[in-house]
Amino acid sequence: MRQVGVVGLGGMGIALTESLLDAGWPVRCHDIRPEPVAAMVARGAGAATSPRALAEVSDVVLTFLPGPEQVRKVALDPDTGVLVGLGAGRAMLDMSTCGPDLAAVLGAAFETAGRRFVDCPVSRKAPNMTVLVGGHAGVLGEDEEVLAAVSRVIVHCGRRGAGYAVKLLNQQVKYGWYLASAEALLVGAALGLDPATVTTAIEESSGSDSGFSTAAKYFLGDAEGITTHAPASTIEKDLALAEAMASDAGVRSRLLAAAVDFFVTAGGTPYRGRPYPESSALLHALRAMPPRTGE
Repeated sequence: MRQVGVVGLGGMGIALTESLLDAGWPVRCHDIRPEPVAAMVARGAGAATSPRALAEVSDVVLTFLPGPEQVRKVALDPDTGVLVGLGAGRAMLDMSTCGPDLAAVLGAAFETAGRRFVDCPVSRKAPNMTVLVGGHAGVLGEDEEVLAAVSRVIVHCGRRGAGYAVKLLNQQVKYGWYLASAEALLVGAALGLDPATVTTAIEESSGSDSGFSTAAKYFLGDAEGITTHAPASTIEKDLALAEAMASDAGVRSRLLAAAVDFFVTAGGTPYRGRPYPESSALLHALRAMPPRTGE
């Protein structure tokens, strides 16, 4: 059975290690803090003194770290990094949340050395993770069975770095929706409405849909699915009323203001009378940034 190494024993890394052990995989682990390592050893894992030492005795190394700086150091440190310890053809699968530029740097370094690096960030904890793989089907090779044992689904997102990119898009949707919801509840509280009643009402209404599935219909070319939605002019009116109500309650919602601004703009175009998801066509012109100097 393949020997699995895990670097990084925060909450996500501990859940991963425990799930691997529960699934019967032999696991060694490393963390800069001795306490979580001791806890995992008590559960049946082995321990290593450095990422390099771990890589030297592992068929695959999984990393769960706070961010890009830590991932780069764990991967490339010339004395203690994974790359200098990893056997030929073996892989480091990084499950951290980072930017796609890091995958390009680390992927090239590992490839030059005859090793593999794959960005594999996740959503949710093991054993119910969604793994977002930066590569096409087959890029994980035999290592895929390790991830399959501790995840709910594995999605191959395309080229190197695409896993990192899709994870950041997921975060944008999740926390943008959270903030919009929190601001709406704040307005409700300022109006003296009962939070429990507001929560129940919205959970039973269309507001409980993040809007992602609606936006996806446009980008996936689902013209039939789009036709059922209200015209942009109706959304412009509704959001203007919501903004006025929030203002009367003494609350300024930046997300609501941005939504109003977008639909006011859409209202001045031919999309005004069209199903509102079609107004997504305006986003490229409205949101695209100019090329960076020198590009």
